[in-house]
Amino acid sequence: MTRKKILKLCIVAALLDFLIGCGKTTEVTTKHVGILKDPQTLSLQDVASSQLAPLSLGEANYLLLASETRGLVLIGEDGSEIAALDGGSVERFALQARGGGHWLVAAYDEDSGKIQLRGLEPDAQGRPRFQFLGDMAVDAPQAALCFSRQKDRIHLFAIDESGLGREYLLLPRASSWGFSEVRPLYFGEQVSSCAVDNARGKLLVAQPPLGIWRLNADAERDEAREVFVAPDRQGADFGGLWVDAAAGHLWVAAESGVWAYDLRRPLSEPLFSRSLDGVAPVSVAVAGGKLLALEEESNAVLRFAVPLPEPVAEIQAFRGAVSMPHVAARAQTAPVASGGDAADDPAIWVNPRNTEESRILGTDKKRGLNVYDLNGKLLQALPVGRVNNVDLRPLDHARFAALAAASNRTTPGVSLFGITADGEVESLGLREMDLADPYGLCLSRKDGGLFVWMSDKQGDLHLAEIRLGENPLQWQLLPRARQPLAGLVEGCVADDERGQLFYAEEDRGIWRLDIDAFVAGEGQPQLVARVDGDKLVDDIEGMALYLNGDSSYLVVSSQGNNSYALFSRDGSEFVGRFRVDINPELGIDGVSETDGLEVTSAALGADYPQGVLVVQDGRNRLPSAAQNFKLISWTEIADALALQ
Repeated sequence: MTRKKILKLCIVAALLDFLIGCGKTTEVTTKHVGILKDPQTLSLQDVASSQLAPLSLGEANYLLLASETRGLVLIGEDGSEIAALDGGSVERFALQARGGGHWLVAAYDEDSGKIQLRGLEPDAQGRPRFQFLGDMAVDAPQAALCFSRQKDRIHLFAIDESGLGREYLLLPRASSWGFSEVRPLYFGEQVSSCAVDNARGKLLVAQPPLGIWRLNADAERDEAREVFVAPDRQGADFGGLWVDAAAGHLWVAAESGVWAYDLRRPLSEPLFSRSLDGVAPVSVAVAGGKLLALEEESNAVLRFAVPLPEPVAEIQAFRGAVSMPHVAARAQTAPVASGGDAADDPAIWVNPRNTEESRILGTDKKRGLNVYDLNGKLLQALPVGRVNNVDLRPLDHARFAALAAASNRTTPGVSLFGITADGEVESLGLREMDLADPYGLCLSRKDGGLFVWMSDKQGDLHLAEIRLGENPLQWQLLPRARQPLAGLVEGCVADDERGQLFYAEEDRGIWRLDIDAFVAGEGQPQLVARVDGDKLVDDIEGMALYLNGDSSYLVVSSQGNNSYALFSRDGSEFVGRFRVDINPELGIDGVSETDGLEVTSAALGADYPQGVLVVQDGRNRLPSAAQNFKLISWTEIADALALQ
């Protein structure tokens, strides 16, 4: 082992010490409760297997084995061979039930350097057979493979020998299944196995001698990586993870023996701990009430009759996946140029002459303002500084069809933009405001006047008037009023027709303000919808109004649970909520961590006959890229929520 690799392992081990308890040493404690002896042996012929997994087809039970000489081998309960590929070299595979008594197998074949997908199902005579479904060449040998079922989709996690992992969405096709990369995952060297706890939506990864990691399997959630089993449990050489979903157990094969843990409880005491007399297992499972074990490159399955741990008392479904309606995006914009948390807030300009030529304005809060068409193509990038939020209003003007304003944090103030009838956006400069850190922004209109509301991240909500002169570059910004804020506010939207302003206090709820009364010094904001951990989960971010007569709604980003809440137009009544999920056919990922959003009820062509909702995507996946904006047809939202 090189000095560099040793140093890397020492650093990670030190971090693990910190994660599982400051000052705690990582002495190896592999004490077992008993030794298992005298197993029943199922002898195999020319298999050289290092992984097994039980499965059922029809009323019969089988064992699937990886084979370094014959690819994959299926045997019966008595050890008789049922089916085999008789070609290829496989050490690792993943197995997933597909329903209807069929199974899906992913295996890394060392001879071809490919991950191969196969179906396992009965033939016309009821005998199990392998069916080739597709494959994908990979750059490095794969150390771990495991499936994840997410809603009605199957995902595959593949981690190579360098520790670089990738999540793939599998796309069933008549000719050949496809692999669409969702995101990369980084672990470092010496990963030996992975498994997925679908009940809780967790990916488990064994990385000896560092321990077993647990993290969220859903790419639209925070990774939330944690130590599930500390490195002082199994010793320095372990792997062979297998999930007993029915019992709620994680089984671990180690050089020192076999362990089982409660899948609900990280860093808990093992439910089962046995050494195997003279055996160093690399793969274990439970079938028919017995413990099954394999040694490395073995030609024998060992079956132990031993009391097994009872199923956990309570097997809870993954609470993060609260059932709610889902919709999918029809389009997405090109990623912003800046990395990290950069895309923030969109605005929609409806082209009155040709609505299909409308524009989306989106902020890159590290660089400037972007302009996109309805297909998401980047048309303009205006490098005006760190603009955070943007809003616009139509304008009756000789040169411009609309004005857009954005909060600018490079030089604290408001950046103004003119939008021509052809959809070209021109920068009209910046006017400074006496704010420590400009944050949220929205516009309102009253009697032909244009007003801007802007929050200070370290202060209040400010109202100013924008006055456009004969020369558009010589506009004025005139302070008018100030509303004290108790908490942080970014999202806001004005209902010009009713003279109301809505703003979101991120950890408290939605406030409504009568604008005329406020300007007259008489109005006070009302809290119309509270953060309750259910309908609204903090942070509360973007807000917009879908205006269409009696079918008008306030749309709010409930960032804490990656959803969008609809309220009545006045904000007083909750109507429903939804999430934006993957669109596999178009290769567009779901949406999470949304900051800003905008919506219009204008018909924008065949894809958006009832309007469009545009939302910022905090995690741009499929594949991973810089943040962007997603476009969702309002028709799909109305159908999902059964709106009138």
